[in-house]
Amino acid sequence: MNMDQNKLLECIEEIKAIAQSQQNQMTQEEVHRYLSDMELKEEQFDAVYQYLVTNGITITGFHPSQTEGPVLSSTETLYPGEPEVSTETDGSQPPENADAPRRISKAERNLELYRREVSALTAHSGAELSALWDCFLSGDTSAKDALVHEQLDKVFRIAKTYEKRGIALDEMIAEGNIGILMGLERIGKTPSDFRVDQAPNLEQINAVIEEEIRLAIESMIDSVTIAKDWEHTVLAKTNLLHEAAKYLAEENGRAATPWELAEYTKIPLAEIHDIMGLSEDAKNISKTK
Repeated sequence: MNMDQNKLLECIEEIKAIAQSQQNQMTQEEVHRYLSDMELKEEQFDAVYQYLVTNGITITGFHPSQTEGPVLSSTETLYPGEPEVSTETDGSQPPENADAPRRISKAERNLELYRREVSALTAHSGAELSALWDCFLSGDTSAKDALVHEQLDKVFRIAKTYEKRGIALDEMIAEGNIGILMGLERIGKTPSDFRVDQAPNLEQINAVIEEEIRLAIESMIDSVTIAKDWEHTVLAKTNLLHEAAKYLAEENGRAATPWELAEYTKIPLAEIHDIMGLSEDAKNISKTK
């Protein structure tokens, strides 16, 4: 089995999981979208539909009796005896189909699977949720898992609002999930503050949970941004020191001392030593490779 076949079977298993999270139903368009990067032929899609149907998945618009294509299994292939497709081109580009579905990456498929799994979790009614919080505020930690699950969809929605910050959505979701735990810990420290007339104050509780989710995500974004800014700053100063060392060596006929570099570049001497140390570490690492 070649790499393409392994990738296809892996994608199909993901599609099965997504379909199972939405009551074992999926449309042909959804299957096409999830497999858009596989460049399958229609008869190969029919084999995929047939495989999903035999696994209890209803494919809207597909009728098994209308196809005589092969049934896909974990050991069979969709490419029996099919020759390799040449990657050479005569320079002409086929016209783009404006109506073709956008290809989605594996990361996007995984996120969609996560979203559907979260959506499939049993939501509690207002009374049930209030009862869970009442247990938690009374010191019963057995309600914690259910309360965490109740907030997962909120994490996904909040993380989506930070998508333009340049951080992977799955990383923000992971941090947001930690924020849920931080919120529960914060509420658990002073449970009496989250009651009104002995009943859980759900509005205040939700505000704290959302605040902790946002704090966790924003803290992670800030850390990544600071790290990137630091890398850019160090790189810029390293380049400046390199140019300064080259210029001073030509002027003085010898290598410049760290003190001379500090005088010339106005970079503090201690910082120059740090940058030179990083450069030396990088050289040593490259020698060991």
